[in-house]
Amino acid sequence: MADHSIFPKDRQVRASDGTRLAYTVVGDGPRTPVLFVNGWTCSDGYWVHIGPRLVAAGHPAIYADTRGHGASGLPRSPGFAGRGLRDEDVSPERIADDFVEVLDHAGVDRAAFAGHSMGVQTIVEVARRHPGRVAALMPIAGTFENPVKTFADKAFLNGLYPIADVLFRHVPFELLRPVIRRTTSPSLGLKVIRGIKVGGPKVTEEAITPHMVHVGEVNFSVLWRMMSGLRGHATADFLPSITAPALVLAGRRDVFTPPSVQETMAELIPGAEIVWFDEGGHLLPIEEPEGVADAMVDFLARRVDREAEATASTPELSLPPR
Repeated sequence: MADHSIFPKDRQVRASDGTRLAYTVVGDGPRTPVLFVNGWTCSDGYWVHIGPRLVAAGHPAIYADTRGHGASGLPRSPGFAGRGLRDEDVSPERIADDFVEVLDHAGVDRAAFAGHSMGVQTIVEVARRHPGRVAALMPIAGTFENPVKTFADKAFLNGLYPIADVLFRHVPFELLRPVIRRTTSPSLGLKVIRGIKVGGPKVTEEAITPHMVHVGEVNFSVLWRMMSGLRGHATADFLPSITAPALVLAGRRDVFTPPSVQETMAELIPGAEIVWFDEGGHLLPIEEPEGVADAMVDFLARRVDREAEATASTPELSLPPR
């Protein structure tokens, strides 16, 4: 797959199942590192203005391509229509483990996890499976479980999904890639985005170009298997046990992940904060990059680094000898 990264991936690690994971680290500041997790079908283009702001504030930024996306691979050949893959090869649990293995390879003990869209499910799963590695959670325009159930507030789609699953598991999307490439030009993509209201007037052709180019490269047979795993993902019962500080960033015009989902997530995670963007939609990181970056920098300063500094400066109490 061609690499159209905004942040070229100059590091690689073999995951425990053999998958090649590509990532990079930008910045060497003293504050908590931030690992950015992309959405389904998405490239790292959604962090183009947010990541550098965090680096400037002293936070090293880790950009990793999700398996099956960008420069990251898969544990085995997907074969025709993705039939060579097992469900566990692209499950939310496996993907969550990938990002912890990236941290291990980068020599990072704990990081704040920022996830967009599907990336929200991933970072919540990281918190469930590896709580000690999570300094903070920053979910952006995404749900914490089954995205089909709440998609556009149309619950009936979840009931129809099994029919679509039977159909699409036999569609050789990889053979359609030349057609997909011709129909995912940035100009056409922008018209579609506005037509289905996934993004508002602040979305520009320039901003979505990395995503559109990436969509022309990914194997949708693989990504459909991944979506089926996301549909079976459930974490609502887990959210009240999260102890890491959490900042929910949400758009009131988000059609894909309705505001009610964002509110529920913030209510279920103890002590979570939520920042609303009245004109923001599902593409919030490129619709409101300055506001998102400001909120993240402020949150990390108040809830993560300041608390860590206070803990480190607290003297240990010693008991008098008996």
